[in-house]
Amino acid sequence: MATSRFFNMPPFASTRNKSKVSLQRVDITSNAIQKTVRFSVINCSLKINHAQPALNDEIRVPSVIKEMENEEITSPSVAGRLVKGGPVFQQNVSVRSFEIDSEYKMSTKAIMNYLQEASLNYAKKLGLTIDTRFGITPGMRKMDLVWVFRGMHIEVDRYPCWGEVVQILHWTCASGRTGVRFDWTINDINTGETLVRASCLAVMMNKNTRKTCKFPEEVKDEIKAYLREDVEPIVEAFKYSCPQIEAMDHIKTGLTPGWNDLDVNYHVNNAKYLDWILESTPDSIRDRHELWKMNFEYRKECLKDDVIQSLSRVVPSNEKNREIEVEHVLRLESGHQVLRARTVWRTNSHSCRGINSMKTIF
Repeated sequence: MATSRFFNMPPFASTRNKSKVSLQRVDITSNAIQKTVRFSVINCSLKINHAQPALNDEIRVPSVIKEMENEEITSPSVAGRLVKGGPVFQQNVSVRSFEIDSEYKMSTKAIMNYLQEASLNYAKKLGLTIDTRFGITPGMRKMDLVWVFRGMHIEVDRYPCWGEVVQILHWTCASGRTGVRFDWTINDINTGETLVRASCLAVMMNKNTRKTCKFPEEVKDEIKAYLREDVEPIVEAFKYSCPQIEAMDHIKTGLTPGWNDLDVNYHVNNAKYLDWILESTPDSIRDRHELWKMNFEYRKECLKDDVIQSLSRVVPSNEKNREIEVEHVLRLESGHQVLRARTVWRTNSHSCRGINSMKTIF
């Protein structure tokens, strides 16, 4: 069965030189090798240069991006801009020195932080955020509700290098009766290559009782104009069984959050959990591999005085490939689980060392 995908080219023009975005439709059969289509700009139009095999499952670029066809765009500000009146949010960022790892590549934690930042800037651009509260609508404020992440799925096809300019595209979708799904892509601004795909389920939590709750109708009415109902997740969660706690043989105890790890909801920010699961990941994996796919299932919030145990187990595999799967659990000393996760690692695909010239938007 053929599936249509649309890839968009980020803007090159300055505010004085506007370019048109054109989209090339590509049909990919479901059993074919995935292709990452690269584009070049020739006389302000898009043309396909070549296609290269990517790393595994299909790239999902939903139909909302098709609405950007022939959209006049200029170089957006750091705060980003709305496309077509709101269905898609676009923001350019430059990879900075304090966001990279030892190989000059953007860290996974920095990627997670930029995804969250794009979501908050999107809500602000839509006028949904009141006062200084992040993403809080008037209805949410009245009922003491805040957004929390229930699950997040990230796939990195290539890590951006220090100094590279990347473009984040972000949109939101309805997800059942209790939540909202956030989708993102991070793209190379020069080639249009999709570097990162991510999808997340967000739900409501009462900040007084600290319990999740149903989606109030008043809040639905406030945001329904910006929720899509006809778009599949940009990346699907890969299925796995419940973690085998008794089989986890890599354990790190005594992990505690600092003040800088707390967010505006006074609990540990979701990206900090990544630091903790890496604490119990074997050095032999971290030293020779890089994170490719990540599945996070947030089960309980972590507060300032909590003490965390990080447990990991390398999942046995009979397949003769270079992928390594690791199973993770974060739990309180009391035994209550805070996070379940599974990560997939691949051999380091590239290094950003030795890159001499970097382009920035500043």
